[in-house]
Amino acid sequence: MPFRVISPGVRTLALCIMINACTSSALATVMPVFLTLELHASYFEASLLLVAGTLASSAATYGVGRIGDAARLRYPIVIGSALCGLAGALILAFITSYLGFLVIFASLLAIAGSLFSQLMALAIVHARSSTAIIRAVASGGWVIGPPLGGLIAAWQSPTALFLTIAGAYALLSLIIGAMALRSSQLEATAGEHKLAPEAPDKKPASILVIISALASIHFLLAVCALGIPWRIVQVGGSEYHVGLAFAIAAAVEIPLIVCSNVIVSRAGQATMLAVSSTMLLGFFVAVSLIDSVSTIVLLSVIHGIVAGVMMGLSLIILQERLPDRPAHASAIYSNTIRLSHVAALLAAGGIAQQISVVAIFQIAGALALCVSLGLVLWQPLGRPALRLRGSRVETP
Repeated sequence: MPFRVISPGVRTLALCIMINACTSSALATVMPVFLTLELHASYFEASLLLVAGTLASSAATYGVGRIGDAARLRYPIVIGSALCGLAGALILAFITSYLGFLVIFASLLAIAGSLFSQLMALAIVHARSSTAIIRAVASGGWVIGPPLGGLIAAWQSPTALFLTIAGAYALLSLIIGAMALRSSQLEATAGEHKLAPEAPDKKPASILVIISALASIHFLLAVCALGIPWRIVQVGGSEYHVGLAFAIAAAVEIPLIVCSNVIVSRAGQATMLAVSSTMLLGFFVAVSLIDSVSTIVLLSVIHGIVAGVMMGLSLIILQERLPDRPAHASAIYSNTIRLSHVAALLAAGGIAQQISVVAIFQIAGALALCVSLGLVLWQPLGRPALRLRGSRVETP
């Protein structure tokens, strides 16, 4: 979707999503260090806070997504979530207790965590074809936010970072408020009609199977992100090599997210899911067997390819299953990624602690094999197929 044909509303929402992604990623990057160095929390206490905040945010995202498809509530919900982020960040700037941080992360910032899915739902209301570019913009925010947040915290102070984050949420509130004022009831009604295309009804069970398949692959992607740093250091690499690996993955991921609509239209959803899980299987096998730092770093290309495809594909799949409920679909999408990351965090840490780092990739490879076989046998999205020059060539 070329930028010149994007509507002004989608451009404004893309800016909001970029700001929100920068804010979220900056906070996520600084908090583990801040909790241990500034609040003198233990590693377990720091992990507990982050996990509790993530789970609370997932609950808030789900709850908001359930009511966020009413046209009269879309803008008020987004503005209210941004104001919760503003209040939470301001409180963090002035409190110094671990318990206080835990309460804020499990309440105000948990509600603010639903902003991504709600902003994406608004973008879908304006233009359903904006999915890929909006998701790519969010990934771009996660590239900018961590180093920016680290610079502010290091050069100024964590308090300065919290105040900056509060300012970002205030800006989001103003921008969305201005959009709400410009939005007429006629446009909202027209948007409602556009969001209800004729589509076959889907049984709830099929949705659950599809979500399970998507969650499994996102879990494997999260295992990649968590296990790779440990594996690189284990074979003699440094923080530089870890950063290089993630930079390579991000460089590959973002353009693939932008092109996800084209890729899916050519190859088909079922094929892309099967290919993604199979590529992860090969990635895990290679990483568990190879002891070369440079080779493992280069293998991050595979991680980036699968991540780029799945970030766009997952949202497309859920949108098509819930065509008249964009907020609910976006909430499911956000929670699928968020909860998969929490599960991978607990699983990877436990496996590395009790067995070994290599075992992370061996067990993940076994799961990837099961997912690949399940996609072929269950076929939750139909039979994998390829589109070549307009023809449909099905796999045997």
